[in-house]
Amino acid sequence: MEFDCEGLRRLLGKYTFRDLTVEELKNVNRFFPHFRYSMDTYVFKDSSQKDLLNFTGTIPVMYQGNTYNIPIRLWILDSHPFAPPICFLKPTANMGISVGKHVDAKGRIYLPYLQNWSHPKSVIVGLIKEMIAKFQEELPLYSLSSSDEARQVDLLAYIAKITEGVSDINSKNWVNHEHKTVNKITVVGGGELGIACTLAISAKGIADRLVLLDLSEETKGGVMDLDIFSLPNVEISKGKYFFIILNMPFILETGVTFSLGNLPE
Repeated sequence: MEFDCEGLRRLLGKYTFRDLTVEELKNVNRFFPHFRYSMDTYVFKDSSQKDLLNFTGTIPVMYQGNTYNIPIRLWILDSHPFAPPICFLKPTANMGISVGKHVDAKGRIYLPYLQNWSHPKSVIVGLIKEMIAKFQEELPLYSLSSSDEARQVDLLAYIAKITEGVSDINSKNWVNHEHKTVNKITVVGGGELGIACTLAISAKGIADRLVLLDLSEETKGGVMDLDIFSLPNVEISKGKYFFIILNMPFILETGVTFSLGNLPE
């Protein structure tokens, strides 16, 4: 399909740097001509809304000898190319999201390329290439069994509300503030599982404050990778910690805590 530059310019009438955006999307079309473009309303975390250009399509990812077509959706901000796109997976009903270092439970994609976005060095084609490279290390989607597809339909409906313009997360947070309650969650452990839990909790918006306690003395891996996400209301705390057991009988409770938590005595 021929790339419609004039039609795209009309869609981008309110974009500050319309011509720069059109030229970049022409380059994207050369590499990924199957992407489909449209204007839709995006709802930000502060409940503000904007009509933004977005495009959907699949990217080829080679994983363990097989090629998978991973569906994605990129939202282009009206300050593009000086601000990075907002990136999501767009799974079908028979696909599940693998929460990991670069994908949260809503399917939002986090990459170093996005964190370090700087025009004119950063471009959408380069972003997609890094996306493919990261997904080759850790496949972001998996096939669901037929028994899981019904539950996935509900999850996709929730994701659609967030990525396509309507979200109830802000209304839930408003209720909490209205009653002056604060939800606090602490995740213990800075390994891959701890990182995945932190990303999932942050994505669901169920905590006003989220603390990740990294008990390890190593500085590489997990927590260092989490630093690139700039997640709101998330605090990373490193060091040594003391656990005070107040339940009775405290000797038994302490023993269970150390045993199940594999904690040093």
